[in-house]
Amino acid sequence: MGREYLIEQDSVHEKFLASRATIQLFGGGFGNGKTAAMCVKAIRLINEYPGCNGLIARATFPKLNDTIRKEFKKWCPASQIVSFPTSKNSDNTARFRNGSECNFRYISQQGKQLEQSTSNQLSATYDFIIVDQIEDPEISEKDFYDLLGRLRGNAVYRGYDPTMPKSGPQFMMLSCNPSAGWVYKRIVRPLHMYLERGIIGDDLLCERDRHKRPIIGPDGKPILMIELFEAPTHANYRNLSQKYITTLESTYQGQMYDRYLLGKWASYEGLVYPQWSDTVHVVTHTKMVDYLDDLVRYRRYEPTWIEGYDFGIASPSCYLLAFVDPDYKVHVVDGFYKKEYDIKDQCKEINALRAHYGISNDYIYADPSVFRRFRATASTVGKSTPDLMWDHGKLRLRRGNNDILNGILKVQGYLAVQSGVRNPYTEDTHSPMLFVSDKLGFVQDEMASYMWKRDTHDVPKDEPIDENDHSLDTIKYMLSDSPEIGEIREILESVPSWMQWQVHDHDNDRRKPRYG
Repeated sequence: MGREYLIEQDSVHEKFLASRATIQLFGGGFGNGKTAAMCVKAIRLINEYPGCNGLIARATFPKLNDTIRKEFKKWCPASQIVSFPTSKNSDNTARFRNGSECNFRYISQQGKQLEQSTSNQLSATYDFIIVDQIEDPEISEKDFYDLLGRLRGNAVYRGYDPTMPKSGPQFMMLSCNPSAGWVYKRIVRPLHMYLERGIIGDDLLCERDRHKRPIIGPDGKPILMIELFEAPTHANYRNLSQKYITTLESTYQGQMYDRYLLGKWASYEGLVYPQWSDTVHVVTHTKMVDYLDDLVRYRRYEPTWIEGYDFGIASPSCYLLAFVDPDYKVHVVDGFYKKEYDIKDQCKEINALRAHYGISNDYIYADPSVFRRFRATASTVGKSTPDLMWDHGKLRLRRGNNDILNGILKVQGYLAVQSGVRNPYTEDTHSPMLFVSDKLGFVQDEMASYMWKRDTHDVPKDEPIDENDHSLDTIKYMLSDSPEIGEIREILESVPSWMQWQVHDHDNDRRKPRYG
């Protein structure tokens, strides 16, 4: 027989069981009950949708066999099961007395095949899908979308809950521990950004029209397709031994404690920029442009503009444009990040952006290596990248600071939240000195995955992994001549706030913003 599932009223487990979202993601700390909750929900669906076909998956066969399949058998009453062959060579499918089936499968071959071949199963139809520990490295983002495409079952609901779908139910349930991979970047982060800041990004899982625009519901909000449930290890204390909890609390420290006990998504061991937070540093493009317009038109402030550039051919070329406000905060407002981007077109786009914001800088800070790198083509033999930038766009490049550790420390200083500093977007008195427009999603992606190298003992070294860091290098070059945070503090403390800019009353001024 199955056993009793101990949950508290209004607990995260009860809320998960009550979810009707298409995608239901249960994250958090070790042992917080997410796998058991998914098994209990699967058994309910099997009973309430007779004849349904479900899928329960894990990254590899050993993980499938040792974790969620065993957990499922603990909770499912044996009297409901007709057959459940579980050897590796069997079909690994549980069949139930009401005609329902539940297929247990593993995702293998570097995340590209389900059982023997993903492509062989693309015609499969499932009424519900469960993927346990979707952050496992063998599971790719493509696997997620492939599985979502199979969620097209239409079994008829035979229960008594009017909130349940009449057919389907077409639920995808996922579990994971916090990680810095694609699950965070593509699923969790866009939802956090919307729930905490109201930012509707391109990756937010919500209903969209054929033009990919979010469909807005009667409440004026996008219709979300996803619900996120997060709980620390302690949320499942009724089903865990005190010894287990005490052992984890005693041995895990720092980011491991935050990540695997408290279930905090932003706690990634070995990140070069652990100060970065999407909800703190990322600002909607409209808000940033409105702030710029407010400074220029109403406060009569002429911002300093700084630019950074990192050249690439097979790797992306990156250009970033930022303005500096009266408090020396840097606001990265625009730019591009493109592979195999012809240098003529790059010059054209840079000049278009400069014209759009009405600026005419003398130079752009760039990777020093471009001054000794030569790009040979039929028409430009022997010309350096700076020469080509001048020829095609009258753009001057200046050597940026390429001292890696020094540059990282400076950027970390700008990212750190400073006590007593006003945030121009939230009016809080705790603020970083650098903000990034949500238009520049590639900066967010690189911040979340830029890691220190590790030695043979898995200890981080003072050397970052040199990949997927083009926009971060560009930011370092951009800040080459910017003052250190300590110097900024000295300046701000010596100048009264009322002298830093002229405040202009514009409550009744409704002119069109200068920047769009």
